[in-house]
Formats: sequence, structure tokens, C-alpha cells
Amino acid sequence: MALEIREHTVEEHYGMPVFVEARTLPELPEHPSRIVDEGVPEGKRRKAGAAKVEVPPSGVITMRGVRTRQSTGVHDRLHVKALVLDDGDHPMAILSWEKLNAYDLPQGFDEMARIREEIHERVGIPVSNILINCTHTHSGTEGPFAEASVEAVTQAWENREDARIGIGSKMIYGIGSSRRLPSGEGLWGSQQPNPDGVMDNECGVIRVEDDQRNLIAAVINYTAHPSILEGANTLLSGDYAGFGMAEMERRLGGDTVALFLQGCAGETGTHTFRTGRTMPEVERLGGRLADEAIQILEHIDVVSRVPLRAKNRMITLPQWEPEKPDDGVTMPAISEERIPAEIQALVIGDDLILVVGPMEPYVEIGLAIKEASKFRHTFTLGYSNGPWSGYLPSNWGYSVDDPDVKGTRYAPEAPDVLVKACLRLHDEV
Repeated sequence: MALEIREHTVEEHYGMPVFVEARTLPELPEHPSRIVDEGVPEGKRRKAGAAKVEVPPSGVITMRGVRTRQSTGVHDRLHVKALVLDDGDHPMAILSWEKLNAYDLPQGFDEMARIREEIHERVGIPVSNILINCTHTHSGTEGPFAEASVEAVTQAWENREDARIGIGSKMIYGIGSSRRLPSGEGLWGSQQPNPDGVMDNECGVIRVEDDQRNLIAAVINYTAHPSILEGANTLLSGDYAGFGMAEMERRLGGDTVALFLQGCAGETGTHTFRTGRTMPEVERLGGRLADEAIQILEHIDVVSRVPLRAKNRMITLPQWEPEKPDDGVTMPAISEERIPAEIQALVIGDDLILVVGPMEPYVEIGLAIKEASKFRHTFTLGYSNGPWSGYLPSNWGYSVDDPDVKGTRYAPEAPDVLVKACLRLHDEV
């Protein structure tokens, strides 16, 4: 990965100067979504099913985010959402947890293995084909997410029906931006422009529908911290990501399930575009995300037969002793020198979802993988499949002594090691 700030231009969006990547994406059709089965090789029809299970609070509970605090109520409900895809040979499950991180303890990998194994026993999906991503809302909570996950996948499996699928994306603006200046200095307030801070502006959308063209699910991949609400907030909320998905479900109607998958969002947030740290801002920016995602969804063509495949791998990343270790991070280290992480690739036709690990990876890590990818679309995720292990800055972050570098237990070589391992997995699938 390059140390310099990426090639970009600056444009004004919603009254603010914005970082605009030089990277281009496959164009969305101008026409409304169509079925494009003509010329598609004969084969097994794919089936799909979706479900969501609420994770309700049981009285006053501990919230996790900027600081630990006790809840006083619920603004919007938190869920586990699941989509299953089944081509008869390589079934897979994609789960979205509306919470901060999967687990904060080294035993988190064991807990994830237990959840996946129970799902496998229930419905037969291989454990390597099960993806669990956290939205990373800073106003979430602990709770029975494991039990809800097994139930959501079981319901989704039972709901399977013949389906069509399509994938598209475009650059969107007005929600997320970098919270790091090119110098590495952090930004924490609101209405703070940062047009030279690297940002992944891509919003990826997976459209899944039945034979009557009713939507089964919409999967949204975007990259920005859901931390509009500050540490003083005591109402449970999925923040902009959770509200945006609920708003999509409301507008799309029927039994549509909208799942949010968080990208490599380590140094990103809503700092440029929020005007405060309030619930109305959650609803405003969540509504903007819904607007953009639905616009993409409406222009994605779908097909009935697309091959599926998946592969995962445990890797280790180099560790060091940071200048100011984050005492809140209990690293799941297997030795004094290495930190484990699981990487995973889910292939849907010509498109790829690539998980880089359970940590908070910087945007540059995801962008390096996207730019090297040979797939039509590549969506990169952090916060997945294991215990939270702190921030993983980019090479640029280490070079400017970014604030997260002082606390991270990942050594400066770790970003390159991770990207190379992910690209090897990319080549294998």
C-alpha cells in the first residue's frame, strides 16, 4: 500500500468539500431493474431466504460504545438479520449484528465457532460459508446475539424460495468522511470538512428477489462509523446504519429484510455531514443512506442462476508493544508476537465479499484490496467473524503517527501482511 494520500479530486456535496476517489466503478444501468437471464448457462436455480430476529433489552442494560453506560430506553430496536443463498452445492449465510463488536474477549473465536457449528447442525451450511458482520453501532448492547443468529438463519433457511440476484454499487456522498487529517490529527466534532482525508465512498448493494419480483432482501455495504450519537446517549439505537435499514424496509414494504455490512471504517465517521450528535441527525443521515441505497437497488439487473463459493482461513498478524496500550483491548494473541484473524471470501457470480478480519481496519486496507481485485465488484468488511482486536491503521497511519498507532497492538508490518493474505485468498477463489 502506498504511504501517500491517494489520487483524488474535491467536489462539493451537501454544501461541504468532499474527497472524491479517482477509482471508477462498473456503471449501473440507466433503466429500471430487469431480469437478464438470456445467455445465462443452464444450471440449478438458486434459492434464497431472509429473516430478522429482534434482540430485545431485558431491563436496564450495559451499552457499549465510546464509553460504557447504562441504558434508559430504546430509540430503535436492535436485530440479528440473516440472508441465506443456496445453489444446491455451496449454501452460504450472511448475518448482520446490530451491535458494536462481536466479542471483546480472546474466547470470541471459540464463541463464533460454536454459533457457526450450531447453524451447520441446524441447516447444513458449512461453517466456512457463514459470515457474521457487526454494524459497529456505538449505541448498541450486549445480549443473546448467538441465540438470535441461529434462529434467524433457521428461519431464513425455512423461508427459501426460487430467487434472482443482482449486485451493483455507486459512489455516494453526504454521510461518511475521514476523521483524520492528512497529518494524522484526529477530528471529533461536527461540520468538519476534510476533503483530503482518504475515504471509500462506495455503497454496494445486493438485490435478492423472488419469481414475482418481490424483494426478499437488500444487502448494503458502506464504510463509516455509526457514531453520530455520543457517549452521553443512553437510548439504544443502531445509529444511522440501523435507522437506514429500518427505513428501507418500511419503504420497500412486504417482508423485505435490509442488512447493513460495515466496511473498513477504522478512521471514518460522519463528522463532515452531521450538524450535531442527536437522534434527529441519526434519522436524517440514516434516511439519506436509505435514499441512496434504494436508488441503486432500483437499477440492479438480476439473474436466476449464479454460482456460489466460499473459503476462509485463519492467519496471524505481527504484534508490537504500543506506546500507550489501550487497556480496553484484550488481544486474542496466540503468542507474544502474533495476533490471529480470520479472513473470508464469499463469491456470488462475478462479485466478491471479502472479510479482512474482526479488527477496525483503516480505509486504505479495503481500498488496496478493491483496487487489486479481478472481480466485477469487491466489497470489503471489517468487524467480522471474531473478537474485536482494536484498530489496524494503514501504512499511512503508521507513517504520520496517527493517534490510533499509539494504542494499537498491531505492528507496522501488519497492514501489508493482511492485504497480501487477502489477495492470496482472492486468487484462490
